[in-house]
Amino acid sequence: MACSNGDSISTLHPDIIQTQILTRLDGPTLTSTASTSSYLQTLCTEHKLWQELSTATWPSIDDPRIIKAISSFPSGYRSFFADSYPFSEHTWPSEKDDPPTTGLISAVDLYYRGELIYSKVQEMETGRWFLSAPFRVDILDAKESVNTRVPYPGGDYEAWVRDMEESMKLNWILIDPVKKRAANISSRDAVSATRNWLTGDLEIRFSTVVGMVMGKRAAEVAAVVSCGSAETWKEVDEEVGGEVHVREVRLQVEDIEGKCLKGRESVVILQGLLEGRRSCKDECGKRRYEEYVEMKTQWRKKKERREKAQDTICMVFGFSLFVLLWSFILLR
Repeated sequence: MACSNGDSISTLHPDIIQTQILTRLDGPTLTSTASTSSYLQTLCTEHKLWQELSTATWPSIDDPRIIKAISSFPSGYRSFFADSYPFSEHTWPSEKDDPPTTGLISAVDLYYRGELIYSKVQEMETGRWFLSAPFRVDILDAKESVNTRVPYPGGDYEAWVRDMEESMKLNWILIDPVKKRAANISSRDAVSATRNWLTGDLEIRFSTVVGMVMGKRAAEVAAVVSCGSAETWKEVDEEVGGEVHVREVRLQVEDIEGKCLKGRESVVILQGLLEGRRSCKDECGKRRYEEYVEMKTQWRKKKERREKAQDTICMVFGFSLFVLLWSFILLR
């Protein structure tokens, strides 16, 4: 690699390259630059460079618990970035040969139009009840509410829903300190935004669909953000706007029936994302989610037809038994 005057880039002072050039590159470009020469490889693998890049990408990881976990990764922040930046292709680990890790850490960053509106780190509770109870990770406390300073619509609710779906971004980094792996288990971009008719809040889903092999063992790793106005829905209907509040940020794993899986099953799936192959292509985005929703619809229709057929058989059998019984009584 040479400068514009024909001199080798190695003639530049390393501090200039690191502070004025390499700090302006994103992760993939930095990795590509490292492969051009042994000199640049040495500069591009500097620990502080990857630490600053990772922290800028995911502000929540600037936390003592995560800093300690990343320090044990094979190449520190460089390994962490390589795990967390690309998309994970899920694989099903063996529960018998490799029991699932339960001591996981979540690092969550929520954005609206590129502006960070909420960050938090939370360790997964692993009490004795965990593996047999329905799996759910709540990032916000029950009475906690985050004021985003995002204006709530005064009338055009549908336009607001579209804007929230397009503008909200979520990174949910899952870290396994024991196995020294990490993965971004969120779809990054929202896959759907629908109103919860029970609470009135808008639920924005950032889902990763896993295990879709001929429709078998399919499941959804769903990170859900619930948003609403500080005012009541009655006031909103009267076209009184307000500010959007984030009321809930949760993670759950659902099967094709829409049921929340238990702790052990869910952690096995999450472990599959941690151990899966990484890809630069988003293969778990909105299109795959829509295919999954269609699969769920077809599965539900098939189940209803099967149940209806069973009901019909039971009715025919009952009627035949009734006729046979009365025929026997009359013949006597």
